[in-house]
Amino acid sequence: MTYKLIALDLDGTLKSTDKQILPKTKAILQELAKRGVVIVLASGRPTAGLYAEANELELDKTGGYLLSFNGAKVVDYKTKEIIYQKVYDAKTAHQVYERAKQYNLAVMTYTDELILTEDETDEYVCIEGDINHMPIKHIDNFKDAVNFSVNKVLLTAKPEYAETILDEFKAPYGDSLSIYRSAPFFIEVMAQGIDKAASLQALIERLGIKRDEVISFGDGYNDLSMIEFAKFGVAMANAVDEVKKRAAYITLSNDEEGIYECLKMLSEKGEI
Repeated sequence: MTYKLIALDLDGTLKSTDKQILPKTKAILQELAKRGVVIVLASGRPTAGLYAEANELELDKTGGYLLSFNGAKVVDYKTKEIIYQKVYDAKTAHQVYERAKQYNLAVMTYTDELILTEDETDEYVCIEGDINHMPIKHIDNFKDAVNFSVNKVLLTAKPEYAETILDEFKAPYGDSLSIYRSAPFFIEVMAQGIDKAASLQALIERLGIKRDEVISFGDGYNDLSMIEFAKFGVAMANAVDEVKKRAAYITLSNDEEGIYECLKMLSEKGEI
């Protein structure tokens, strides 16, 4: 068996606690990409929030894919072609906005390059901007500005308040939207049926790669689907217990070059 595609979560997996791609990990991924292995950055971040890491790994030169919004969008980074996408319409986004304001939540969504919000001074909106290296643009009226379909609306609140109101907030949406907390202060509002595995399936079908030829690395609950999807699902040592239970292999932590350790082992066995 030779693996042909590597899917990598970012925060807590590819990125260290200090938000760096460690040198050995960077080097082995760049080497494998040059040899034709497909590198996929798979994150809950918006697409533009993956550009810095994609450039650092030189995916603009070797090719590679960005799986963003937890799988709601997949982009060929070299050509910028959208390979797969799930959105919901502006009317639904407006309804989410109206309900969010009833609960005094800050609301944001995204264009290709910007975060749009009425709440640009909210501390958690600022955190989202910092994480993704994206400018925050103030809009006077969310419903007037957001006249397009969206991959995600992101809501923010103090962690203890977000936990308290989540079930009540999402109750009216039933099966029409997928609503969950990611970070303690973020409530994600996505189209129904979004996960990293579904978009990986669409990508490998497009590329002619088999599921048995996929490796995935992750640490969090939103990585579970792709850990189980891949032939070789790898949990970081710092992963939550559920990811570790379902992984085929547990590597070192994100601060200990865990990705490098695993890929080096597979390379020495001639499996990649």
